[in-house]
Amino acid sequence: MENFDYISIENISKKDFLMILQALEYTGEHTNIQEFVLLKDDLIQQLTDLSEISVEELFSSMQDS
Repeated sequence: MENFDYISIENISKKDFLMILQALEYTGEHTNIQEFVLLKDDLIQQLTDLSEISVEELFSSMQDS
């Protein structure tokens, strides 16, 4: 088995990534485990920083897929 430190998301569709973000939010809200919400927020921040778009534009782009 190969060890790795990072995982690339380049092969995940926008629709699937949106589902992951929604699952993190849902799980965080319904289990009161704040780490799920923090992870979702961190992923969104990284994507908006990389793409230089707003959160609204990011979600709009993912929902148009």
